Amino acid sequence: MSTPAVTVVDPSDASADPDALLADRFHCAATRRLTRLALGLSQDSMDLLTSVTDRLRAAEGALRDPLTADLGFD
Repeated sequence: MSTPAVTVVDPSDASADPDALLADRFHCAATRRLTRLALGLSQDSMDLLTSVTDRLRAAEGALRDPLTADLGFD
């Protein structure tokens, strides 16, 4: 069984990463910072981050809460 490839981005070498170069093109500093912080995260961590983001948006009223939507609480 082969081990899945994992990309680890050393912050000192982030300029060589094409994703870091793309992140640097964001005009919004907050979006740029968040994107750069997410570089190199595992797929599981990205999935967790997405889940947390969905919950935060729901708390702000931008989305229905994905954990309670089927229960009729929103």
